[in-house]
Amino acid sequence: MNTHFEILETLALKDGRWQNWPLHWARLQITAHHFRYPLMQMQLESDMAQLAQKHEEGQWRVRLALSFTGAVQFTVAQLLPSAEPVKLQLARQPILNAVAQSDVVRFKTSVRHHYEVFEPRSAEVFDTVLFNENGQITEGTRGNIAMQLDGQWVTPALQCGLLPGVGRALALSQGRLVEKVVVIDDLRRITDWAFVNSLRGWLDARLIA
Repeated sequence: MNTHFEILETLALKDGRWQNWPLHWARLQITAHHFRYPLMQMQLESDMAQLAQKHEEGQWRVRLALSFTGAVQFTVAQLLPSAEPVKLQLARQPILNAVAQSDVVRFKTSVRHHYEVFEPRSAEVFDTVLFNENGQITEGTRGNIAMQLDGQWVTPALQCGLLPGVGRALALSQGRLVEKVVVIDDLRRITDWAFVNSLRGWLDARLIA
């Protein structure tokens, strides 16, 4: 990876309150340290406070982009609700293990071509469920995946190759999810699905053909 990519966090701002910021901040620090990007906490929190003041009502999607110089840019858009259950579709081919285990997946950055090739082609499909060359379910292109398997809600283990999402971390800490390696052959035993990320929370989902 070159130095021209940005480190990203996608935040929900609801009625002037940042959602799950401590978890986002922790991940941002880890990622910035890994790539040796400067991170100026006081300036960042000052900018965020001003942004929250300007958006005291409504629900907003805020893209935080940290550059290699330490500059932070915010992009704000209205956060529209998603009709549930959202529709998921299994990828037609695996994501390469070398990619799934690389920095471009393990850390959230603007390098997203490996996801873009799997993005849904139909407007009715909310996201694509990815799997690696070992047949292990990994994640979606926009967030993490949860599955009800043998009466238990599970999410793919990090060792399979996926982004450690903030919504996923929250659900794990609450005991709502446990980590498990889930393979393609397990699909017939899955009785329910969910899409999980910090921006939208937990969305009931259905896997369609």
